[in-house]
Amino acid sequence: MAPLNSIPQWSSLAALLITAGVALWRGGWPERLAGAAMILAWFATGYLYDNDQKFGPQTGVFLVDLALMLVLLFIALRSDRWWPMWACGFHGLSLILLVATLADPGIPNHASLLAGGGVFSYLAMAALFFGALNRRHEGLTRNDGS
Repeated sequence: MAPLNSIPQWSSLAALLITAGVALWRGGWPERLAGAAMILAWFATGYLYDNDQKFGPQTGVFLVDLALMLVLLFIALRSDRWWPMWACGFHGLSLILLVATLADPGIPNHASLLAGGGVFSYLAMAALFFGALNRRHEGLTRNDGS
């Protein structure tokens, strides 16, 4: 596993842990499942990423991202939440960037992972974060007849 030796890695981990913490604290089963899946995917990606491979597809990373996409799609199809559709869309864009390395092996791996793993993963985490925050407010009801 690659050590946490850069600011983007530390900030990504911090954002993930905050998001997953909110999902586990305030969310229902969809938020908790997504939070756990995102944590597993983050660590599996770090473990499977090949630092020596500068160009071409990172097969292990792609399989991890595909598995996360299937979990998010399952949640989107089985729950009554809005955020999984957004998370699927953002995560799908990062998968497209990984597929682009198949079409053009000249694309550096760090470029596709930085764009996909950076921007789109933060957007997928934001969808989960706000979905989990919103979930608690939906459960609150008033019992005074109004």
